Amino acid sequence: MLFNTWLYGYFLATVFVVYWALPWPRLRPHWLIFAGIAFYANYFPPHLLLILGLAGFTFGLGVLLQHSAGVRKRAGLIIGLVVTLGALAYFKYQPLLYDALAALGRAFGAAIANPPTTRPPLAISFFTFEFVHYLIEVYRGNVAATFRNFLLFIMFFPTLVAGPIKRYQNFANYLDFDKRLDWQDVGEGLERILFGLSKKLIVADSVARLTAPVWQDPLRYDSGILWLAAYGYAVQIYTDFSGYSDIAIGSAKLLGFKVEENFNWPYLRPNIREFWRSWHMSLTSWITDYLYIPLGGNRHGARRTTINTVVSMSLCGLWHGAALHFVVWGFYHGAAICIQRTYSQWRDRTFPGMRNVLPRTRQVIATLFTFHIVVIGWMYFVLSAATATRVIGRMLLLPIP
Repeated sequence: MLFNTWLYGYFLATVFVVYWALPWPRLRPHWLIFAGIAFYANYFPPHLLLILGLAGFTFGLGVLLQHSAGVRKRAGLIIGLVVTLGALAYFKYQPLLYDALAALGRAFGAAIANPPTTRPPLAISFFTFEFVHYLIEVYRGNVAATFRNFLLFIMFFPTLVAGPIKRYQNFANYLDFDKRLDWQDVGEGLERILFGLSKKLIVADSVARLTAPVWQDPLRYDSGILWLAAYGYAVQIYTDFSGYSDIAIGSAKLLGFKVEENFNWPYLRPNIREFWRSWHMSLTSWITDYLYIPLGGNRHGARRTTINTVVSMSLCGLWHGAALHFVVWGFYHGAAICIQRTYSQWRDRTFPGMRNVLPRTRQVIATLFTFHIVVIGWMYFVLSAATATRVIGRMLLLPIP
């Protein structure tokens, strides 16, 4: 059920009216769980059983973790991560794995059978990250949920399709079902939904119709057209992703919930690190808290920090899709972050007073430079790695064959 359809509008209106009209507030969470189940079943009903099964497994394991300690507790967490991440790998990354095995097999003269045909469950990546978050926070002793509240957290329909990726601790702050309808929330929610729909329907979809023909055979075009298409794609992907987030945030607001913001004018940031603190913020914070910091973060010297950054960003790219070009896109951003960090450290050591020289002019130049680094990187997001490299070469007038 896509957000930019009349079906979702009717669905949201029905959920909203029934939710606030229920005479017994204790029924409200059950109604929202039912709504989430119905929303998900609209896509492909058999996958609902998988998601509910994983949710039941995650919650049950969380209960065991609460009553365990030492080696048993660590083993339980590892089992939970293997199962949830394994389900993600099987359904989403199976074709990529088989392609890699087939290439390896050809190198040694062996044949690899074709992979079984599977249909990835809707939003499996978002579910998995919320499962992993919950298990880790239970392991750390930061979360204790009832099954009803946990299931509502997982099946909360406004965030099912495209996030934002929720944190249970924040979500639990809004589990007060005795509250009354706040018309200010309704107004703000509707305004946010309309804003998101405008981004998606008026801007993103319109620009997509102009850029799509270029990406079908980009090497037919010269540098000027490719730059125009790249700028257009930068606008398209931002308004598409942020538009969906706006609709999700507005829908949650209608029901009295506040979910995390996901975008904060990322193209107006003066460096690539600030860009990632403003782009898909719920994903960036998840990668930071549950991947980058556990790998060691920046606590073990410059070389280890560089490795941790590149690994984290490469896996962030892989999270977006089961294809090599997404990994390259993530690697590109990881490398850009490392280069920017190294440059900033060198500049501050060598020219300590440079920050105060023409600060406004430097801010504008840095913002434009960062924007173009991001725009070039989008080529690895929308095209295969090999084609993107050739397209970038043509855009920059480099002699890449």
